[in-house]
Amino acid sequence: MRVVVFFALLCVLIFAGCENVLRDAPPPEPEPVGPQTKEEVLGLVRPVIGPLRNIVALNTGGLSDFEREQIMASLRTAIVNYGDTDFGREALRELGYEVMEIAKSAASQERYKIVLTCIDAIELLSMESHLLKRLGERADVILERPVVRVRGFLDDHEKDDAYVFLELVDRQRGTVEKLEARVGDEFNNLRLVRIIGRNSAVLLEYLRMPGLFFEVEAF
Repeated sequence: MRVVVFFALLCVLIFAGCENVLRDAPPPEPEPVGPQTKEEVLGLVRPVIGPLRNIVALNTGGLSDFEREQIMASLRTAIVNYGDTDFGREALRELGYEVMEIAKSAASQERYKIVLTCIDAIELLSMESHLLKRLGERADVILERPVVRVRGFLDDHEKDDAYVFLELVDRQRGTVEKLEARVGDEFNNLRLVRIIGRNSAVLLEYLRMPGLFFEVEAF
């Protein structure tokens, strides 16, 4: 009988000890949530700049103000979500380098609104580029150039001269200025270089960037 009681007490003590051990054991480590590597973060953030990449790759279309704001908002979210880890910062830096390449391609295509959007993205990612700074300055000057529309021509046979009727649209204010000009005339930082063909188009020079010529077809 004593033996039975002894074993019963021993079992109670063992069970109580095991219970204490289980109670005192640390909880299991939680499973990591979200991306854990630079490559995983890049896979999530690269689509953000997809619209910029597609426009430059196809050399067509443009970027609306709504799309631009979506890109910037998504970049801000990415910085908040991934900017506090080393691999996240590396991924965002890599994304910035890709945006720089897009900006260079956009500049070569004279898509200066895309260039400025890329520069804003680079600044948001806290990166610097002297080349992009120069491209940004060029883009600002280009976008100040008025939009030119050719509305008609008038040949003055007595004076052996020709007049071109133009409309100049201010990109910022949307105002329209109408004027007439002859070859050699300078106006609004533009110079009328020559009339092309049989009054089919004109060649203009943007005087704020000497040597920058562009053609405008007659409507």
